Amino acid sequence: MKKILATILACLSVSAQSLDVSNLVDTSQSIVDTFDQGIQRVSSLEVLAMQGLIAPDSVVDDSKLTYEQAQAYNDALQMTTEAVYTMSANQFVDEQVDEARVELNTAISAYVGASEVLITAVKVNDMAEEAQESGDAVQAQEIQSFIANNDVEITDVHVDVYNESLDTVEETAQTFAAFVAVQNDEVLVQDMQAEVDIMGEDFMNAYDAAFDSSTGFASLSFHTTNVVLMYSLEGAFVSAADVLGAGQEGEFYQDGPTVQCFYCEEY
Repeated sequence: MKKILATILACLSVSAQSLDVSNLVDTSQSIVDTFDQGIQRVSSLEVLAMQGLIAPDSVVDDSKLTYEQAQAYNDALQMTTEAVYTMSANQFVDEQVDEARVELNTAISAYVGASEVLITAVKVNDMAEEAQESGDAVQAQEIQSFIANNDVEITDVHVDVYNESLDTVEETAQTFAAFVAVQNDEVLVQDMQAEVDIMGEDFMNAYDAAFDSSTGFASLSFHTTNVVLMYSLEGAFVSAADVLGAGQEGEFYQDGPTVQCFYCEEY
C-alpha cells in the first residue's frame, strides 16, 4: 500500500481544536523583550568602556528580569503542559492535504532534476530536424560540435532515475488527490467525525493513514484501538484518457521544454 508517512500524523496532533497558547506567547515575549534590552545594554557598555566612556549608575536596571515575569512565564508553561488538545476530522483532512501537497511538490522537483538529460535530447532533436530540413552541412557540423562539447548520452542510470521519478510523481499525486477528494466531500468528512465520536476517539490519536490505489480505499488506524477505518474513493478515479487530456492543458506541460523549450536556450 502507498502509505503516507507516519510523521504526517504526528504533526497533526499539534493542530489542536481548542489550541490557545496566547498566554505563553505573551509571557515568553516579555522575557524575550527584556533579554533583548539586556543584550543591548551589555553591548553598549562594552563599546563605551573600550573608548574610556563611563556609563551612569543603574543604567541596566530597566533591562533586569523581574520575579513576576519569571513566575508568569512558568505558570504559562505549566498551563500549556496540562492542556488537553483535540483534533477534528476537518483539521485532520486539511493537514493531510497540506502535507501531501508538499510530498507531490518534492516529487515533481525530483522529476525535473531527473529530466535534465532528456532536455538535452530535446535540443539535439531540434538541431537534427533543422539540419535535415535545410540539408546544410554547416548545421550538421554544429550538431557534431554540440555532441562533442556536451554530456548528451543517456545511460541506464539516467533511464532508471527518470522512470523512478515518474513513478513517484504518480504515487504522490494519487495520495494528494485522495485527500483532496475527501476534503471536497463534506458528507464523508462528517461521517468520519461521527464514527470517531462514536468510538470515543480523537483524530490526534490517528496513525498509519494510507491510500491503496489498487483498491481505491483510504484507511487510518488509532493508537488506542484496533479499529481500522476505511473509506472508498473509487468515485474520484479518472481514466487514462482524462489524465492525458488534463496534462496537455496543464501549465507544467505548456511551459515545458517540449512545447516552449525554454531550457534549450542555455545551450
